[in-house]
Amino acid sequence: MISASMKPPLPSRALIGAATLIALLLSPPDAGGQDVLAVRDSSGALLQGIRLASHRGFVSFPVRELEGLGWSVSEQEEGAQAQFGAGGPLVEIVPEVPFLLWDGEGVHLADPAYRAGGEVYLPLQFLVDILSWKLPRTFAYQPGSWTLQILGSSGRPIPTFPVPADPTRVVIIDAGHGGRDPGTVGPGGNREKEVALAVARILAEILEEEENLEVHLTRDTDVLVPIWRRGEQATDWRGDRYGVFISIHANALPSSPGTQGFETYFLSEARTEHERRVAALENAAAEFEDGEGPPEEVEDMSFILTELRNLDHQHWSALLAEFVQRELARFHPGPNRGVKQAPLAVITNTLMPAVLVEVGFLSNRAEERMLNQRGFQEDAARAVAGAVLEFFRRYPPGPEGNEGRIGEGGSG
Repeated sequence: MISASMKPPLPSRALIGAATLIALLLSPPDAGGQDVLAVRDSSGALLQGIRLASHRGFVSFPVRELEGLGWSVSEQEEGAQAQFGAGGPLVEIVPEVPFLLWDGEGVHLADPAYRAGGEVYLPLQFLVDILSWKLPRTFAYQPGSWTLQILGSSGRPIPTFPVPADPTRVVIIDAGHGGRDPGTVGPGGNREKEVALAVARILAEILEEEENLEVHLTRDTDVLVPIWRRGEQATDWRGDRYGVFISIHANALPSSPGTQGFETYFLSEARTEHERRVAALENAAAEFEDGEGPPEEVEDMSFILTELRNLDHQHWSALLAEFVQRELARFHPGPNRGVKQAPLAVITNTLMPAVLVEVGFLSNRAEERMLNQRGFQEDAARAVAGAVLEFFRRYPPGPEGNEGRIGEGGSG
């Protein structure tokens, strides 16, 4: 791995000139609200989407997304390495350095790589320019259509998404806690289980009006449903169709009653003390379940996360979480606390894109009153419904014509 202080081998004058010209003429376009770069095969069939970001005013993508294109990626504290196929080119990346090393040769970047949210990001230039330049018989960028086309074998199979015979898509809505498990309780006595159930019921009513959607609630009354059983039931309901799992919750931080806002989680390792605290808070629901524990197959978190990455569910869960945060931010008076990740039991074994939404802090007196208001609950449900419908316009990736069927002719 190279370090930030390391000088790369000097590239040739021709290479510098080519890189400079490319940076001027083919610099990454403005995202213009684009969230995903489409990856298509040589026939034009959509294989997957690469999530995009604009943290620093230019379009970028997480280096980890290269795994779907046949690269092996490893990230360390000082940067990242990516190798194409078996014995293919090795790319070395250091955050804040305006070049990368391609098999030891310096390649200048229009914008430097950087780290955000625990991930290393590269400018979109790598996908739309450098891949086509360095591997011209394998990758080609199609300007104007936000498409990266796979021309040949990438050395590793790219995930494909066959279209089920049944076009119905399934939404499983999980109202957190319930029964003798109240969840967190605010200073005014309002309980998380009641807020979650109210928002979940309204969300179900909204989505049931949509065509080609089948909606299920893990609970629609004040009952205790074991936390591990929720994911199993959701997977059974989904069957071989496309679906998503939405778990509704309310947050708490009694030691800091002034803390407010909303955040959405997807399943991955916790990176911060706050994420670990929320995971412990929500996973404590298992204490009410008469000794029911996790199924044997979900006890190994590293195995679970590997499987989710292989199935691409983790990527899609992160995108769904981003949509939820964006929609909630349109009306929620509290701060947008962003997309977060944690090993949350309720979304561990759902085997589909899944998120846990914390709609506010019951430990904050102002937000406790707000969370108990029907108007807020309706607004929150509409926001999450909007995120689900927007998500289904992009998911699943597959042959042309799959997108856009949800929401056409519905009431959402």
